[in-house]
Parts: sequence; structure tokens; C-alpha cells
Amino acid sequence: MKTNSRAILTLLLALVLAIPAAAAPAPEPPAEAQPYELLAELEVVRLDNGMTFLLYPTRRAPIVSGVIRYDVGGKDEKPGQTGIAHMFEHMAFKGSSRIGTRDYAAEREVLDRLEAEALRLNELRRRLDRPDHDREQLEAELAATLQRLAELQAEAGQYVVSNEFDEIYNREGGTGMNAMTSADATTYFISLPANRLELWARMESERLLDPVMREFYSERSVVQEERRMRRDNSPVSQLWDLTLAVAFQASPYAYPVIGWEDDIARLTATEAREFYRTHYTPDRAVGVIVGDIDVDQTAQLLRDTFGRIPPRPDDLILPRIPSEPPQNGLRRAQLALDAQPTLLMGWHKPSAPHPDDLRAELLMQVVSGGRSARWFEKLVKQQRLAADVSAFSGPGEALDNLFMIYATPAGDTTLDQLEAAILAEVAQLAAEPVTEAEIERARKMLRADAIRGLETNMGMALQLASAAQIGGDPFYLEERLRQLERVTPAELQQFAAQYLVERNLTIARIAPPAAEQASLQP
Repeated sequence: MKTNSRAILTLLLALVLAIPAAAAPAPEPPAEAQPYELLAELEVVRLDNGMTFLLYPTRRAPIVSGVIRYDVGGKDEKPGQTGIAHMFEHMAFKGSSRIGTRDYAAEREVLDRLEAEALRLNELRRRLDRPDHDREQLEAELAATLQRLAELQAEAGQYVVSNEFDEIYNREGGTGMNAMTSADATTYFISLPANRLELWARMESERLLDPVMREFYSERSVVQEERRMRRDNSPVSQLWDLTLAVAFQASPYAYPVIGWEDDIARLTATEAREFYRTHYTPDRAVGVIVGDIDVDQTAQLLRDTFGRIPPRPDDLILPRIPSEPPQNGLRRAQLALDAQPTLLMGWHKPSAPHPDDLRAELLMQVVSGGRSARWFEKLVKQQRLAADVSAFSGPGEALDNLFMIYATPAGDTTLDQLEAAILAEVAQLAAEPVTEAEIERARKMLRADAIRGLETNMGMALQLASAAQIGGDPFYLEERLRQLERVTPAELQQFAAQYLVERNLTIARIAPPAAEQASLQP
């Protein structure tokens, strides 16, 4: 089973824990790069079922990189089912009624009996949660149900061809097959020899058309262990979860993408199947193919394969995602952990394609984008208050999100001192505009980042898929670069004055237990 990148791991670990790498000066874009002609070869294919494909032919190598990005992630979950998007992503690697099984008719009969026992187990657990039942009898029934579950899992396992989906790709030269679930989306990707494009189209459409909730409960145990290792044993991840839970009251961005521990333990294959039926409709998917392709032949192949997926039923209404109400006061939270003191701050702001999202990105680059950025110069090098400081957006990009700052103190600096210094720097952003030199340097770095991301087939495919869904436009990646040139210092100042204010701020910290106790003394 392929391990995916989660919202925290893709966002927090990439943008926060990798701060030293982020602090290195970014190279200038190649002189021959033309940032306004990056997508000249892009072709858009729309299938009758609502699915959109972006095709970008390039002869860099005789390979193709394929990406399918569904606008389905943690934001689509509801309380009690957190982690279900991630669990279904795991199921998508288990095959279909034709891949991954020796005898699907026999396997399905066992899976149905297995699911009945799993649902009964959850009911027994719910009854045990209430005090007005005979616990001794319920616990005996629960033990017997667990035993039947184990027996049925073993019986179902006799029909499973383990990892057949992976093995087919491996035999045909596939590389880098993986997937990731974030707060916003679930993305599946792989690279193959160009002459195996038809295999990719048939394999990917197969698992999206006919997924089987095979080995669900053993995989659920894998996810539970994954959470314990990557979340519960990571102080920074705990801080991240706390920050989001405090900053968001209505938005599903308050939930960890991997799910709360108790929710994961009670997820069922029935819920995963229903989640798939509700959310995995073709109109919510963007596919991207970059590589050595013939556009017309590829378009026909996509119609023959992905076109088989039924469109969203007319009577299927997606659950409404609640909007986050305005925050009207400073919120604070603190973890008492014997770990590196850490500060995480977040101000609510709009997400893309709202113009303030681009202004936020440019402002983040000005203050923390490399060793010559404003805050690295002042807080790290000159004042020596911070060991690390970084600004980034999170936890997702589909809903209104946060302008976030991560920092750790240097030497004997206290969290209070570091927090005060950062808030003073934030106030300065609203009091006076950044310089033209700072904003132009930030533009160059963002251009360079965008262009570097397009240098490989897979890099381009992932960027195109993400930008198309975030911006609602296949060409949004290029349009965002155009908009970047029009942002002024005055607009950045206005952004700071409007959003980076105390009533809109959440501050969360990791403080050692001794410091926590000291802060409570009169």
C-alpha cells in the first residue's frame, strides 16, 4: 500500500519543518523562460460526464505522467467520520471486482458478512458508551463479534491477490505511483513509458469506476498506527491540530485530515463506499497528462475509458460546507510538552482565486522567503530572537484559510519575547508599505518556483491539476503569474491592515511543563 501525503505532512512538514531548506536563496529563473507563455501547448478536453482533462504534449522523454485530482478531501467530511477521505484513498489501491481478486463473487459474499459484523461491533460500542446497560454481557458480545470479524477477515483474505494493482504497473515500467489526501483534494499519480498510456487510462478509470472496499479493516489498523506514529508522537503535529481546532469553529478545516483517533477506530466500509458514491463524481475530477502524447488520440482514449464513468446523478446533492464566521477576538491555546518551544500564529483570510490570496502569498515571500527576506534578516540574524521563522498559507486552499507564521525561539529567548517581536513586525506591515526592492525580489522568487515546478512532466502535471481546481480555470497557473506582476506595495499594506489584526488572530504555543506552570503563578 502506498503511503500518502496528508494535509499536515504536505503542508506543515513541507512548509514548516523544512524551514532550513526554504531559507536558502532561490535561484533565478532560466533566462530563456517565458512566464507568460508557459501553457502555450495546453489542450483542454471535457468529457460528456463532466470530467476535465488537461493535455500537455512534450518530447522531453518517451514517458508520460498522469495525475487525477479529485476535489474531495478533509473539507468534505463530517463530525464522526473524520479521516474517511484518507481511508477511501487507501481503498483505491486495493483494486476492483476484476483486479485484486481470485473470485470476486465468493469474495463479495464474505465481505458482506464481514461488514454486517463490523456494523454490529460499532453498535455494541455505542451501547457500551451508555451507562444503562449490562456491561458484562455487552463485553462478552463484543469479544465474540471481534472473533468473528477476525475469522471473516482471514476468510476474505483467501480471495485477495495482494498488491495486484501495484504489480501490474510495476511490470509495465510504472514509477512513482502514489496518492495524497489533503484538506482540499485527493490526488493519484504515476509516470509510465509513453507506449503504456492506454494501460494508465484503463487502470485509473477502472479503480474510479469500480472500487472494492477490500481489506478495509486491516487497512484501518494501518492508518491508526500511522496516526500514532506521525501525529500523536509529533509535538509540532499536535500543535498544528490544536491551532486549527481553535482557529476554526464551523469550517471543516478544524479537523485533522488523517482523522481523530476515535473516528478512525469506528469507520466502516459502508461509510467509505457511501463517501465515494457521494463525492467521487466525474465533474469533481481534473485529469492531467504531460509527456510524449498525440493529443487527438489521447482525447479519444480518454472518452473510451474515463467516459464510462457515469455522470453525477441529477438527484445527488452535495452536503453544504459551512462557512467560517468572522472571528471577533484573539484566541489562545498552549500545549505543555517537554519539547522544543514553538509558536504558531494564524489570521483568517480569503483563499484563491480571491486577489487577497495572491497578495498574502507575495507578502509571505517578502517577510520569510529566504535568507535575505525581511524577518530572517531582523529576527534571526540581527536580533537573534528566532532560530526559525516562516510564513505560509494553510491548512488548505479551497476554503477561506489562514495566513500562518511558524517560529521557534533562539538561545534564551522566551516565547513571550518572540511573540512580541513578531507582532511588532506584523504591525509594521500595516503601518508602512514594503519597498519596491522587496516586492520585486519576492516576485522573482515566486516566478522561479513556478518555473522550476514545470521542469519535469510530473511536476507540471501536479501543478496544473492543483491550479485548475483552485482557480476554477485550466490556465489559472499562468493567470496567477500575470496577476503577480500587478500587485503593488500599497495593496500589501492594505492586506496587512485588513487581515493581520488582533481580533482575527489565533496564537498557539508549545511550552515545556515547567514554563507552563510558571505562567500560572500569580
